[in-house]
Amino acid sequence: TFRTVLSSFCACIHFRHYLDQVAEETNDKLQETGQVKISDLCKTYDLPGDFLKQAFSSRLGKIIHGEIDQDNRGVIFTEAFVTRHRARIRGLFSAITRPTAVINLITRHGFQEQLLYSVLEELVNSGRLRGTVVGGRQDKAVFVPDIYARTQSSWVDSFFKQNGYLEFDALLRLGIPDPVNYIKKRYKSLQLLFLKTSCVGQEIMDQVEASVDEAINSGTWVDIVPLLPSSLSIEDASMLLQQVMRSFTKQPSTLVFSDTMVVSEKFINNCAELFNDLMHQKAEKEMKSNPVHLISEEDLKQSFLIENASSSKKDKKDERRKKANEGSGSVRGGGGGNAREFKIKKTKKKGRKDADSDEESQTTSTNRSKHLEICFMSQEEIEDVLRKHIRDCPEELILEIADHLVRPLTKSYQEVLRSVFMSSASNSSGASRKKTIKDLQEEVSSLYNNVRLFEKGAKHFTDETQTNITKHMLKTVCTDITNLIFNFLAADVMMAAEDYTVITSEMRKKILSALQEEMRGPLTKLHISLNGKSLEEFVSALDAATEACDIMVKKGDKKKERQILFQHRQALVEQLKVTEDPALVLHLTSVLLFQFSTHCMLHAPGRCVPQIITFLSTKIPEDQHSSLVKYQGLVVKQLISQNKKIGQGDDDSLDNKLEAEESTEAIRKELQELTTSIKDLVLRPRKSSVTEE
Repeated sequence: TFRTVLSSFCACIHFRHYLDQVAEETNDKLQETGQVKISDLCKTYDLPGDFLKQAFSSRLGKIIHGEIDQDNRGVIFTEAFVTRHRARIRGLFSAITRPTAVINLITRHGFQEQLLYSVLEELVNSGRLRGTVVGGRQDKAVFVPDIYARTQSSWVDSFFKQNGYLEFDALLRLGIPDPVNYIKKRYKSLQLLFLKTSCVGQEIMDQVEASVDEAINSGTWVDIVPLLPSSLSIEDASMLLQQVMRSFTKQPSTLVFSDTMVVSEKFINNCAELFNDLMHQKAEKEMKSNPVHLISEEDLKQSFLIENASSSKKDKKDERRKKANEGSGSVRGGGGGNAREFKIKKTKKKGRKDADSDEESQTTSTNRSKHLEICFMSQEEIEDVLRKHIRDCPEELILEIADHLVRPLTKSYQEVLRSVFMSSASNSSGASRKKTIKDLQEEVSSLYNNVRLFEKGAKHFTDETQTNITKHMLKTVCTDITNLIFNFLAADVMMAAEDYTVITSEMRKKILSALQEEMRGPLTKLHISLNGKSLEEFVSALDAATEACDIMVKKGDKKKERQILFQHRQALVEQLKVTEDPALVLHLTSVLLFQFSTHCMLHAPGRCVPQIITFLSTKIPEDQHSSLVKYQGLVVKQLISQNKKIGQGDDDSLDNKLEAEESTEAIRKELQELTTSIKDLVLRPRKSSVTEE
């Protein structure tokens, strides 16, 4: 037992001696380097860190002449080391004149991080270093010297005083991390407007407000962008203008275009007045050329009802129209009896129609609520007019004003059209109306008799040729008759065109929708018959339509037929005399020879000319027929060569092109030589066949 105790005592004394030896070696190293890390000693002596810290703490000041860092207990340093570093830190940070990241200084000058932060905090708190550490003891910590803060504040105050605004990016570049809060704290007593990228003072706001007020009172416009600093964005300018415009709520109405342009209502009205004369000119022109597209059916019927309804029913109808407008978005009238001024046999239905017109108006307003909008000018045309009359106006503003005016000008144009139509309708008298009816009946009768005579000529041919001729007649003469009738009836609802030949199938459908029910059925059948293959079907539909519309068609007699034949022949002869086109010469000559031979008129398309020439083979002398056939062959060759020339590509050789041109020229010369003799077959006729004799 004694030996055990003695052995333990000896071991303890030996270990304490070992620790003293370690402490002495550590002190030697500490005095040499100024600092020692416990972690390095653990590796050297293979001892735990906590054990070494405990062992060294009792030997500090005795064997180890140094102290442990209170912020980082893993480091032992000497007082001389701390003093030396304090002096270096004091000197380095005293020389700094702008915000500097602390981590950069640690890396560059090899400072012990925790020691530096401790010494720096001590120096700043004691007032030895004038500045602040922003960000604490982190990698993003920044030292800001007081001299820089004073210079910074001085620059901000000076810039704001001179310019009246502050840009957030500029403050960030100065090292102010939160510009908005910085400005709010520094200028608590000032009224500032904070925008997206800047803040502006009252002086700039007053300047913008004065310019806007002047533009409104003078009836002009102003763009606030030139009034603002160039660094302000368009979004900033827009936000500023919105704030300024709040003080003009009681002023005359204004518009803001492109976020920064203020335009007075007076200026907009002046721009709109530039188009007044153009509106009336276009309305007059459109009314004469193609009024089918100009005004909607409901507007027309409403206008007639307003003008022709009796005073005892007018208030009631207006009230019902108002209700219909609220329900469907448009005001419409029915097909009242007074919608047609021209009535002969069916006038007894006027009373009933007037009685039913109110009920029909509600029905039609529901079934036909679509309202046609008449375009006055395209936006590009409006822009051109504005450029011509408005000086010193930026292109962007012209585009905006034109876009704004499209709808109002279209609406105004509709009113002008309606006024022009009403004026035109009120100026028509009963006498001129009767004259129009008489002219219509004569023209329809003339075209009707032509159709009958053309039909006789077509019966000389086979079924296939007859079908082609019939289709051609339906597309030409029969369509003219139909358009004549439709255009006459369209005049009653102010939808007539000045030239009836321009009326298309779609226009006829539009006119049909505006007519009374008893006319609509027969006229619809007449319209549909134009797409058929039978002249009998068209004639039957025409008879029914003229009867429904009270148009009297005079049928021709023998004397009248001879007169029509003579007039038709003379018209073709005169046309043949002046034309030099080989294809047309062949066509006219063939038709005239047919009429000479059969005493029948013929209205045939160009593709039926070969069948006409074949038919003439037994009706004219053989030499005349041979000349006609030869001329026909040359015409066909010429047409083929022309088509080939059009279809030739760049790949064709030069020789092929020259050969084709020579061939074409030879055909042209031969046709030119024969044209006179072909014309003479008609212009200088001789007895041509036994049949004719």
